[in-house]
Amino acid sequence: MCFILKKDKQKALNLLKQKVNGEIKITYQEIADKSNYSLPQIKRLSKEIEKKDIDDLLVHGLTGRNSNNSAPNQEIEYIKNFKNQYPVISIAQFMDIYHEDVIWNKEMQEDVKKYNLKVRSKSFFQQLYKKEGWKSPIKHKCFDNKKDNHPLRDPMPRRGMLIMTDGTPHDWFGNGIKFSLHMTLDDATGEILSGWFTPTETQLGYCYAFKIMFIKHGIPQVIYGDRTSILWNQIDGELTQVGRMLEELGIELIYANSSEAKGKIEKMNYTIQNRLLNDIKRFNIKTYKELNEWFNNTYIDYINKKFSYKPKEEETEFIPLGNTDLTKIMCIKEERIVLNGNMISYKNNYYIPITDEGCDYIFYKGTKVEIWQDVFDTELIRICKDKKVYNTRKIEGHRKDPIKREQKRIQDQKELEKLFRERDERLKARAKRS
Repeated sequence: MCFILKKDKQKALNLLKQKVNGEIKITYQEIADKSNYSLPQIKRLSKEIEKKDIDDLLVHGLTGRNSNNSAPNQEIEYIKNFKNQYPVISIAQFMDIYHEDVIWNKEMQEDVKKYNLKVRSKSFFQQLYKKEGWKSPIKHKCFDNKKDNHPLRDPMPRRGMLIMTDGTPHDWFGNGIKFSLHMTLDDATGEILSGWFTPTETQLGYCYAFKIMFIKHGIPQVIYGDRTSILWNQIDGELTQVGRMLEELGIELIYANSSEAKGKIEKMNYTIQNRLLNDIKRFNIKTYKELNEWFNNTYIDYINKKFSYKPKEEETEFIPLGNTDLTKIMCIKEERIVLNGNMISYKNNYYIPITDEGCDYIFYKGTKVEIWQDVFDTELIRICKDKKVYNTRKIEGHRKDPIKREQKRIQDQKELEKLFRERDERLKARAKRS
């Protein structure tokens, strides 16, 4: 539990007076420690005590005057009615929404004048929350010396040097259904670069997030993620398909051993989780299809204006995408052998390579080729051989079905004994023939 020590002005002034009169030997720091004041505050009081009596200093300068932060009842009632739209909302977000949607909204100026509404400070809303018994969903944790804490790391000096990525599930629409947000965040600025929502943490979700980042910002130096099997093959340590895509783009992929090691994106995940549900309601987003488009085209800029910061150096390490063909990189690549009839088998279907003119391209039987399946369009199947890429023609009606083997099910012990007797009889007959 966190405790805030109460300042003792009476003690501070008495000690200062005794020090000035030479009654005691004491330092300003000792007075500060004893009265719970800071050293600069004690020094300011020591100068004031020369001009005023202690009694005068003990009386607050605003005694008998209304606070400049006080609000009339009609303004308070208006804010309370506005708060009803957002039953669960943090103080910081409610203050933002109130100012953006009411005070600074041109369409709401009639209400602003009618109810004498004003820009209010965070302390004003904190006091109002406390008075009305409103609960903020965000609870700040106190520093605990007993627990191991990760040392703070300075951010990278330039954009594009280190990109953090993570997939986090959450009930974004408040309907009991969780979707995973795959997000990328620049370490140098704290900017969200892209995000994509899918029902679960998937290869496709990361690929969409990376593709948006590549197109908008360019190719970074390093991507920093956790040890999800989508990014890292935990069995043999080989690159996953996503890892191979990043390698082909010249991006180094490094892994975090804990969520604390990538605390910056974890903190942003927490911020988005607390804000997005209210903003989805506020901006009338209805589906995840709408959410994916709006999040990347509008919401990211809105959030970055509030929480991002300038890098130490203006230069960027992002490499422009230029003429890089992402369709040749962001695809599933697997090795195959050409079969009879110039056919290549892939996922229970057969394909024949064709030229740009639509004619069949003939490979010898047994030729090793690489089959490419587009990540975003799974029906787009191509074949690569000696750095040449060929489109394919799917052989309709010629589907490779898995072999089905009939297996007898043993119902009871009697049936089992019957099977053994039949087997023994077959063995005896075979022995007589031999």
